[in-house]
Amino acid sequence: MFNLKFIFLATGGGYKGLFADFDTMFWSGVLRIVYAIVSSAPFLVSGLVITGLLRGVIGPARIKRLLGVGKWYSPISAWFLGLLIPICSFGALPVARELRRSGVPSGTIISFVMVAPVLNPISIAFGLSYIHPIILLYFGLGTFLVSSGIGLIWNYLICPDVGLGNQILNREPPLNNINRLLLSFDTSVKAFFGPMLFDYFLALTAVGLLGAFLPYGSMQTGFTRDNFFAPIIMSSVAIPMYITPMDVMMQFGQIARDGYSLGCAFVLIVLGAGANVGLANWLRRDYGRRAVSYFVAMLITSTIVLGFITDRSIVHGKATIHDHTHAFDGLTRLDGVNAEEAGFIWVWGKVNSSINKHADSAAAEIFGLILLAFMFLAGLVSVLKKDQGFITRIYDPPVRLTRDTPTVFNKVLTYRQLAGVCSIGFCCMVAVCLFVYYPEPRTLIDEMGVIRVEIYDAVREEDLAEYKRRVTQFRRQASKMPMSIALRWKTSSHQATEYLDDYTYVLTAVDDHMTGKKFEEAKMIINYLETLFGRFNESFNQDLPVNNGSK
Repeated sequence: MFNLKFIFLATGGGYKGLFADFDTMFWSGVLRIVYAIVSSAPFLVSGLVITGLLRGVIGPARIKRLLGVGKWYSPISAWFLGLLIPICSFGALPVARELRRSGVPSGTIISFVMVAPVLNPISIAFGLSYIHPIILLYFGLGTFLVSSGIGLIWNYLICPDVGLGNQILNREPPLNNINRLLLSFDTSVKAFFGPMLFDYFLALTAVGLLGAFLPYGSMQTGFTRDNFFAPIIMSSVAIPMYITPMDVMMQFGQIARDGYSLGCAFVLIVLGAGANVGLANWLRRDYGRRAVSYFVAMLITSTIVLGFITDRSIVHGKATIHDHTHAFDGLTRLDGVNAEEAGFIWVWGKVNSSINKHADSAAAEIFGLILLAFMFLAGLVSVLKKDQGFITRIYDPPVRLTRDTPTVFNKVLTYRQLAGVCSIGFCCMVAVCLFVYYPEPRTLIDEMGVIRVEIYDAVREEDLAEYKRRVTQFRRQASKMPMSIALRWKTSSHQATEYLDDYTYVLTAVDDHMTGKKFEEAKMIINYLETLFGRFNESFNQDLPVNNGSK
């Protein structure tokens, strides 16, 4: 008989049980919901804007042509398109609804919405900061097999539809550019409301319940590589989670760094970041319970199978039940909440601290929240006003234009002008990816501080394989420091740079001792390494903002 307590609710690592005191459970759930709202804001705004552009600028005909509707490879085309759009699983909901409205087959939509929240330019650039490119490519291939495979099966066997087929809804965008922008704005702000609002409510409720009842410490002890059931356990809790594309890559990197189950990480990426309860409810509403049960069964089964294959085909760390990781701390209930401090002020303090922890993402989250609030209020006013004639006037202006009738705001752009616009957009995307790939210096220092402890442990335990793995991670992060500082127009003292160079140089000597199995000599160098890192960190603290958690 299997020990179910070990499999599902393993003890250790701070695990305290399924239930806790009321304040801990309730406020943990509230905190997870607020976290989800804040972190999803920029990605949700992106999804709403894209939804408006699909209707107001691109139009159903171009969407179908772009996705290859009517061709067998339509879900594959949707997968590649999803790689280009930075949205999360919340932001994918309005886009999915608009694609459905435009007559795109549901299997093609599923393929798109399953990959866009997982792999997009931002998440890929961020992932390369924490994950080896070969492993990231391996996982990208896994998401391709899951999302495209389900899309193909869905289109041909489960629900071979061709969209709504409503000619009124499938009207092409207006010819006038101003009217196109007005239609795009109106569509974006109204995407909040209707059935989609209930989908968001369900998804956030699931996040809160998981944050209230998933025991603290249960994930770090249940998702080690030596637990055969790790991918299955993760699949049981991943769909109710909400994880942004950037956060899931960071957690993926921590799981790989600490030697935990990569199969568990794959399940977390596909089910945690790529799906949510709201998506399942949208499928149920449009296609029925039977169809959504097929979808959930195919999604979970294929993901678990690939998770098992991942754990047995990629050689990585060997974390055990006694090891510790912080990779899952943001997904479970808190360790404890003081009844005297609990309240909405405490929640906002926690969220504000999380926002300010990383300066690069803080601006995006704050700006995203402001835009999200504005779009919500604008959409509420538009829905309450119920001016249907506004849309009619947009589609049918008093003076009909033709595509050969340019105006001041409706000029025909030359190929050079179009190439210039595309080049500017590409440069902006490259700049964003550079800032994501090279995180702020303090983030890199904190990451190196965690890895250095694991290096020392590997030396003391005379574990050559683990030592080499950790040193590779350290050097990868250290190599990013000069570019990270240069991108942010910051300066660092020459002495701090020398300390970091000395640290990596001394690691070379440790490499030689470890490779030659001169473990005692390697252990003697640890104290000197720690002194160098302390001086390096202290020197940088004079120039860079210090986080409370830095060492």
